[in-house]
Amino acid sequence: MHPTDNTPSPDPEPHGRHAAPSDPDATVPLRRTPELDATVPLRPHTGPAAEPTPGPQPQPAPTAGGTGGTANTAGAGGEGGEGGEGGERPPAAPRRRLPRPQLGRRLRVLAGVDERLLDRVPQERAWYTSLGGVVLGTATIAAISMYFAITQAMGASSWLAVFPVLVWFLFILNVDRWLVSSRLGEGWFRRVPVLAMRVLMAFFFGVIIAEPLVLRIFETAVIQHVADQRTEALAQLAGRLKVCNPVPGSEEPAAPADCKAVDTFNFDQSPTATQRELTARRADAAELQKTLDADSAQLRTINDLARRECVGDSGAGLTGQAGVGPNCRRLRTEADAFKRTRQIDANGVKLVNLRTQISELESASRASHAKFEAERETKIQARVAEERSHQGNIGLLERLGALHDLADSSGVLAVGIWAVRIFFILVDCMPILVKFVGGSTTYDKLVSAQLAVAERDLNHDIEAEYAEREAVLRKRRAEIDLEILEHKAELNSRLHRAADRLSERV
Repeated sequence: MHPTDNTPSPDPEPHGRHAAPSDPDATVPLRRTPELDATVPLRPHTGPAAEPTPGPQPQPAPTAGGTGGTANTAGAGGEGGEGGEGGERPPAAPRRRLPRPQLGRRLRVLAGVDERLLDRVPQERAWYTSLGGVVLGTATIAAISMYFAITQAMGASSWLAVFPVLVWFLFILNVDRWLVSSRLGEGWFRRVPVLAMRVLMAFFFGVIIAEPLVLRIFETAVIQHVADQRTEALAQLAGRLKVCNPVPGSEEPAAPADCKAVDTFNFDQSPTATQRELTARRADAAELQKTLDADSAQLRTINDLARRECVGDSGAGLTGQAGVGPNCRRLRTEADAFKRTRQIDANGVKLVNLRTQISELESASRASHAKFEAERETKIQARVAEERSHQGNIGLLERLGALHDLADSSGVLAVGIWAVRIFFILVDCMPILVKFVGGSTTYDKLVSAQLAVAERDLNHDIEAEYAEREAVLRKRRAEIDLEILEHKAELNSRLHRAADRLSERV
C-alpha cells in the first residue's frame, strides 16, 4: 500500500458569493472568511512525509535504473521519485498582470466622487463616470477655445500659448467639478436659486468660450471682410490726403476746413509762384489787349474817314471832293499822330512779348503741376504704406467687429452665427444641466446623510466640550470660593487669638 495523503481537497468556490462588481474599474473589497481561504490552492508540502496508515506495508519493488519511482511526497522517495511519471510537478509561477489604467475611476474623480462611499451603490458608477467625461469634454473644448483666442490675438501660432491654455483648462475643469460635485439641496425652493446661479455662471463662461470657436468656424468670411475693410480704409485715407492737398492753380477745389494738420503735406517746390506770375502776365496781356483793341478801333475810324474824304464820299464832316485835298491830308495826319501817340505798334509788340511769356509760364506751370502731383502722390503712397504697416496681423477685436458686421449684413449668416454660438454655450452648460436633469441620486442622499451625521457629531462634540469647560469652570469657581472661605476662617481665627491675648494682658 502507498501512504495516503491526508491533505484536504479545496472546496469549490460558492457561486454568487463574491461576484464581481458591475464596474470593471473598481472592485469591492472582500472580507477574509474560511470559505475564501479554502478557495486558495495549497502549495505542495515540502516537510516530512505523511505518516502511513497502521498495518504492514509492502516494500516497493525496485525499478530498473531507478527511473520509474512511485508517487511519493517530496523527501520520501528514491532517486527516481522526482523524475518518474508518477511524481508531483512543481507549481507554475503566477503570471504577472499588467496594471489596469482604471479610466473610469479617473473620470469619476473629475465628478468629485468619493469612491469609498460609491462602493455602497455600485450601480451608479456608470452615471458618475459619464458625468466626469462630460466635465472633461467641456474643459477640453474650453482649452481649444483659449488656444484659438490666443492665436487669433497674436496672429500666429506659438508654443507660448500652451501655458495659458493649460491654466484655462485646469480652471474650467475645477469650476465644472465644483458645479457638479456640490449639492443642489433638497426641494425646489432650495434647488432653483442655486441652480440659477450655477447656470448663470456656466452661461457667461459659455459665451466667453464660444466666441473664439465661432470666429474659427467663420474664419474665411471674417478674414475676407477685415481685408476689405482695411483696403477701403486705405483708399479713404488716400482720397482724403489728396483732397486736403490740392494742386495750386488747378481746377481742383480748395482744401476743406476740416482737414487736420496731419492730413497736409509740406512740399519742396510749389507752383504757386509760377501760377501767381502767370496770372499777373495774363492780366497784363488782357489789359493791354483791351487798350490795343480800343486804340485800333479808333485808328480804323480815323483812317476810314480820311479814306472817304480822299475818294470824295459825301457825309457829315466830309467835303465831297475827290483827291488829296487839305481835309484828306489833315485826316491822314491825325491818324498818324494818333498812332504815334497811342503807341499802337509798340503795344502790339509788347502784347506779343507778353503772350510769349505767358506761353513759357504756362509750360513751366504745367511742369510744376506735374512735379507737384508726382510729389503729392509719392507722399500719399508713403503715408498709405505706413498705415498699412501699422495694421499688422488681424487681431481679435477686428475679428469680433467683422463678425458683428457680417451678422448685421445678412440675416441667414446671423442665424448661422447665433446657432453655432448657442450650441457651444449649451455644451459648456452641459455639466450643470446633466447634474440637474439627473436629480438627486442615491449617492447624493448618502452624502447628505453622511454630512448630517458629521454635523450631528460635530454638534455633539461641541456640546460635550462646552459642558466639559463649564464643569471645569464650576470646579474652579468652587475651589476659589473654598479658598476664600478658608482665608476668611483663618483671618477670624487670627482675630480671635489676638483678642484673647489682649484680654489676658488687660
